[in-house]
Amino acid sequence: MQNVKTIAVIGASDKRNFAVLNELATRYQLLLFDSNEKALAEIYQSLLVQNRYAAIEQMPCAINASWEADIIILSGLCINDVEVVQKIKNVATAKTIIIMENDDEFTRSINYQVSFDLIFPHSKIVEVINLNSDETVEKEFLLEGHDGYALDTVSAIFEGIGFNTYVSQIN
Repeated sequence: MQNVKTIAVIGASDKRNFAVLNELATRYQLLLFDSNEKALAEIYQSLLVQNRYAAIEQMPCAINASWEADIIILSGLCINDVEVVQKIKNVATAKTIIIMENDDEFTRSINYQVSFDLIFPHSKIVEVINLNSDETVEKEFLLEGHDGYALDTVSAIFEGIGFNTYVSQIN
């Protein structure tokens, strides 16, 4: 039997990533955190409605969610939240960190890519960029990072839940 990976989603209330979270919930244990507790509760309830038997938990803090997870997803406003990023820094060692970007965060966080590598020097950073903002189009994602194993892992996760990925290893 395969071990079920636990994925912490820091910034879980970003509704643009709901389709991804919904599919992840069918195969992985999700630990959800967001500083906006009301929006987090709404996303949590929506996920439970669509995935009745899913292992989904709301977490009171980003540190606990990250500590318990095998993989960490930074999403939405948390990508650029220095306080949240600094909080999880010590518990993210040796973990894969997925930076989920949408159009408006892309230009801002592209400048932070080097920073993510410096902040998390012992983690594997994979940027995941949503290539399609149109809900009617099949989701396609560009994956960028330095670690080939992490890129393969994230690509397998996304393709396993039905999305197309394009991988770009940066040397």
